[in-house]
Amino acid sequence: MNSLPEQFVQRYLSMYGTAGETWLSEFDDLRAQLRRRWSLVEVQSLEEFSYNYLEFARDKLGRDVVLKIGFPDPELETEIQALSYFNGNGAVRLLDAEPALGALLLERIKPGKDLLTIQDDHLATRIAGQVMKDLWRPIPDPNPFPTIKKWCQGFSRYQDRFQGGAGPLPNGLISQADGLATELLEDQVVGVLLHGDLHHSNILLDESGGWVAIDPKGVCGERASEIPPLLYNPIPDLLKKQDLEGIINSRLDILADTTGLGRERMLAWSFVRAVLSSIWSLEDRSGHQEYGCDIAEMLQKIRS
Repeated sequence: MNSLPEQFVQRYLSMYGTAGETWLSEFDDLRAQLRRRWSLVEVQSLEEFSYNYLEFARDKLGRDVVLKIGFPDPELETEIQALSYFNGNGAVRLLDAEPALGALLLERIKPGKDLLTIQDDHLATRIAGQVMKDLWRPIPDPNPFPTIKKWCQGFSRYQDRFQGGAGPLPNGLISQADGLATELLEDQVVGVLLHGDLHHSNILLDESGGWVAIDPKGVCGERASEIPPLLYNPIPDLLKKQDLEGIINSRLDILADTTGLGRERMLAWSFVRAVLSSIWSLEDRSGHQEYGCDIAEMLQKIRS
């Protein structure tokens, strides 16, 4: 554990308990095994990472690569499947993977600046809209990916966990988002494979001057349900903006123009997923549950 940042260690202990502690204790051996597996040299560990360990390296073919290691859970396996399916179209290219070990070998995107470096929010939003269109693919058959409908089961999990409304999140928001999700799911249009978490930090500039996505969740749903993470990021700095309502309205207008999606549909899904993100933050103890509710309240004002 001594080779890993303390914040990373504590997050894994919080999320995975005893299993996380075991994984962390074996991490140095796992990393060494993977470096040998892929003949990695010129290794450069990153100083900052969040949910997964990252390092830059060069492989035996002389390619600049990224080694990504995380706890081998279903979400990481779904990411591997999504990257394989995207096959470098709009997304970073997956070079190899060891799903059982929670490891991915990815091409390194250079210069790799993320969309937050674009200070013009209008331009950044337009770029993100184009990346979405580049990414979206028909749902494969057979389909190994979860659905937005399955994600929305988070509402029932929360209600079962806090029977009688004793939970820490506003009951009104939970019930409104749950009801709206049911309505949206009943009449959702034909779905595609979505990124699932497409926001500014997950869109990088490559050496050709194009923009590509990283860290897909891989989820099937209607296109409008892709919009929310972009609409309410970056977390938590967006809430500090003086004209927050104006920023969100502007992003909605640009995304409607870029993607052809309906503004009200995007806004409705954004409200649902903002509340859902608060539930997930509570479940994985990441500490951002208030943020999602604050954004949801702003979105309700725009919807009304």
